[in-house]
Amino acid sequence: MTVPIQLDVRRTGKCFDAQARLDLPAEAPVVWGVITQYETLAHFMPGIRACRVTSQQAPGADGIERLTLEQTGEFRLLLLSQTIRVTLDVQQLPMQWAEARAQRFEVSALNVRALDLFEGRYELKPHGTRGKARVELHYTAKIVLRVPPPPAIGSAAVRQNLLAQLRAIEGEVGRRAAGAG
Repeated sequence: MTVPIQLDVRRTGKCFDAQARLDLPAEAPVVWGVITQYETLAHFMPGIRACRVTSQQAPGADGIERLTLEQTGEFRLLLLSQTIRVTLDVQQLPMQWAEARAQRFEVSALNVRALDLFEGRYELKPHGTRGKARVELHYTAKIVLRVPPPPAIGSAAVRQNLLAQLRAIEGEVGRRAAGAG
């Protein structure tokens, strides 16, 4: 059963701001595992071929974990796809939020930096009762492209990719929740 996804993508010049929300029928640890077990992302997330943690710091006094990830994959724009390589700095407060910021982002065909900025954040808001637990998952992203695509194509591509990723998260949460039950 698919859950409704509220998704809004707004464009201002080269900048795209995205906000999404979906209500998942699962315990918070299941949802947290899906979005933060980074080495497993390539198994279910469209556009990601490999993801590995290259450094990890133990949580500080504030409880925040800091990691560096390297991902390879592809970005689809209608019928075209380009190989991408990205290095992400991640900060996360377990079971509450995970935030990523791209430090390096290259598109292989161009072999240049394709983005001026990428920031993404997941927030978990558990609700419901035991046995009927749910998590409202919020996602926000800010993407600033170095060179803007044509007006209609850019928003459509961001929306298409984000929707595919959120549906993949929904599917993996459902698969893991069924396995835990």
